Amino acid sequence: MDREEIYKKLSAVCASKKELYSTLRSLPLDVVGDVLLHIPDEYSELKDALPTMATELVQTNWTGSSGYTLLLQSSAFVRAVSSSYIALTGKTLENVNILDFGCGWGRLIRLMYKFSPPEKIYGCDPWDKSIDTCLENKVAGNLALSDYLPEELPFPGVKFDFIYSFSVFTHLSERACNKALKACRKAISPDGIMAITVRPKSYWDYHVDTMDKVDREKMKSDHETVGFAHTGHYHRVMEDGDILYGDTSISVDYISRNWKDWEVVGTDVFLQDPFQTVVLLKPKF
Repeated sequence: MDREEIYKKLSAVCASKKELYSTLRSLPLDVVGDVLLHIPDEYSELKDALPTMATELVQTNWTGSSGYTLLLQSSAFVRAVSSSYIALTGKTLENVNILDFGCGWGRLIRLMYKFSPPEKIYGCDPWDKSIDTCLENKVAGNLALSDYLPEELPFPGVKFDFIYSFSVFTHLSERACNKALKACRKAISPDGIMAITVRPKSYWDYHVDTMDKVDREKMKSDHETVGFAHTGHYHRVMEDGDILYGDTSISVDYISRNWKDWEVVGTDVFLQDPFQTVVLLKPKF
């Protein structure tokens, strides 16, 4: 099926949101991403019915790349975690409650339309501009502003089968990590899976000092001896003197030793983004 046939197929059902997203779920993952990356102007009704893309400037400034380069990275992550979910639970992500913790402008939520309808997809972020950008681009789903140090997630009563958090724990302080983990632990289903990404020690050799100067050797030493290395961005959010956001690397051994409410049940890497190690967690009881 070529692009024109896909646009026509989706356009034929775009009057019904339910049917539109059901048809979208019938397409391969990469095709879902491709469709949502760019809808030609001649399919105006379809363009109005589906989310639009964030501007190239937003994509690049927030994630470091844009367009197809970013889509390939995003698809690789989603394919990795969806495969891991099947291997760990014996179930697919079809029609389950999914949470994007730290959803940004919604780039990964779009790919989750492959698996679940928008009413079962949730996204939260502590930065109001993230939620505003999602809404401006008509990202479908349940979106809410979260706290930087959350006690609870902003979705009372909802239990999630799958939570993912891409390039969030790669930036948080130890205190912020612990708060986020506790809030997610309260909201995950007993047999749920959480997928996060962390940075390896080698990240510090390639770190670019775009925000603040970093003592690379200290960061590598902290990672090697403690398993957790964090340098704060001094213009970012602070709480009681703690800079909650910056750049962070975390070892899998540190996670196993310190995150007592979680069990590490797998790891993964993908070459499209070598400094994002996927760590798969399940709740302990």
